[in-house]
Parts: sequence; structure tokens; C-alpha cells
Amino acid sequence: MSDRRWSIGELAKASGVTVRALHYYDQIGLVSAGERTASGHRRYVEADVRRLYRVRALHGLGLTLEEVAAVLRDGAEDLGSLRDLLSAQLADLEIQAGRIKESAQRVQSLLDRLAEAELPAPEQFLATLEPMPVDVGRYLTQAQLATVAERAEELGRDATESLKADWVDVFTRLRRHVLDGTPVEDAEVRALVARWQKIAAAFHTDDPRFETAISALWQDNRAEIGAQLDRRVGWSGPGGTAEVIDYLRRARAARDNEGT
Repeated sequence: MSDRRWSIGELAKASGVTVRALHYYDQIGLVSAGERTASGHRRYVEADVRRLYRVRALHGLGLTLEEVAAVLRDGAEDLGSLRDLLSAQLADLEIQAGRIKESAQRVQSLLDRLAEAELPAPEQFLATLEPMPVDVGRYLTQAQLATVAERAEELGRDATESLKADWVDVFTRLRRHVLDGTPVEDAEVRALVARWQKIAAAFHTDDPRFETAISALWQDNRAEIGAQLDRRVGWSGPGGTAEVIDYLRRARAARDNEGT
């Protein structure tokens, strides 16, 4: 065991985790300082640093904070479990590296076309600027995708951008409730869910299978989609978009169950 001790500010700087996030981890019992000074200041010890690493690694692999807590509660801290975690993290990084390589190849293709004094096709620009982390075509039919595109075209650019801004506002407000631990039955949460459904309805088709397909898409690719959405809205730390969507889904289920 090391004799080194870290204040909360030192640990935040060294780990890249905000002080606010460390306070939140402490509040929910996920990572707490092993020691306190005589004046009550937190001092993190080596075991706390290792636990923080496991929390961040598991969270980065797509687990919610609740799921991370369950893993840490049920799993022993030993070389074997750490090796498994590092192997899973390495596999995830290799997947990300593959996507980066694919994006780099797209950009290179654009450069090659420009070198030939020929403008790239619009589809090439779109593929480079917004690479999808999953194959949406596995879940949605061509007819469903075409209908969504038609809805966006009918709305027009201004209305579409307004709906996107409203989407970010709804998710930002829901994120505050996630971090505050607000029950999903809360009246304000329900109002935000209603706003979300109104936004979604503007793009969805009338096909009853559309909702089922979207649900399957999310369940199978939660980590990848959540990470991409986090990058788009500039979020990091606790309360990522994946957690917000899980929270929204629970709120919808709670409301629907009351109506039955």
C-alpha cells in the first residue's frame, strides 16, 4: 500500500474527473475518501483511487452508475477481476480505434477527391461528418427510414433545428433530475416526458412496429449511441445521455402502468 494521499482537488486534476462528480460519487456511496483530516477534509488513499478507476472504466463500457455499484458490490477486488476489467476496456478501445480508423479513411477519401479537383458527393460529406456507430438498417426498414427523412423534409430546416434545440433542452432538464435523484413519478419529469414524445412524434411514422424497432436499436447499442450523443451535446461525467434515456424510459413506463 502506498502512503500517498490525495485531496479531492488533487484527485480531480489527476484523474480528469470533476470535483462535482467526486462529490456525487461520495453522495451515492460509489467512491468515498478513505480518510479525513482533523478539520474534516477528504483524503483519498490508494484503494480509493483503484475503485475510482474501476467506476470510470465500467461506466465507460456502458454500464449505468446503478449497474456499476452492483458490480462493485458483488465483485471482489483482486488481480483476476482487474484483469477482466482491463481486457474488456482494451476490447472497447480497440473497437473505438477501428471506428477512428474508418473515419480517417473517409476523410482521406475526401482529400483524394479534392486533389483530383473534383468535389466529393454530398453522401461522402455526410458519412464523414456524422458517422453512425451502428447499422440502423438492421433495425429499421428502408420504408421507415424514408418516412423519417420525408418528415424532416416536410418540417423544413428551421423547424427541424428548433426541434433539435428543444430536444437538448428537455434532455438537459432531465439530466438535472437524474443527478438529483428525482423520482420518475415527479410531475415536472412527466411534463418533460410529454415534451419529448411531442418532439419524437414529429419524426416518427404511424407504423406500430417503429417503436419496437427503436427500442431494440437502443437496447442492443446503448453504449455506442450514448457515447455519440454525449459527444454531440458536450456532456461528460455522471448523468450521460444513456442514463437520461434510461430514466426517460422508466418515467414513460411508470406513467403508462398507472394508466392501465
